[in-house]
Amino acid sequence: MMVTRLVASASSRRSTRSSTHPPPKKLRTWLETGYRLAQAEDDRVAVARILADPTISAALRAAAEDVIDGTPEELRYFLETGQYEVDK
Repeated sequence: MMVTRLVASASSRRSTRSSTHPPPKKLRTWLETGYRLAQAEDDRVAVARILADPTISAALRAAAEDVIDGTPEELRYFLETGQYEVDK
């Protein structure tokens, strides 16, 4: 009885592990395309949150409005660096 449980437990762990980890090819594809797009969505939301703050300066508001429809790289740059370079 105990041996059966151990074997079943090891078997279920193996199947769970393989179902939760994608194959390398799918992972590589996601890292090359999907990750960039997912990060851009998150960044766009972060810029929208900045715009929702009524206390930001006019210069920061203008910069955020310019970048919100930009490329993923522009959004990332704005959040990491650009927002701090704007005259407050």
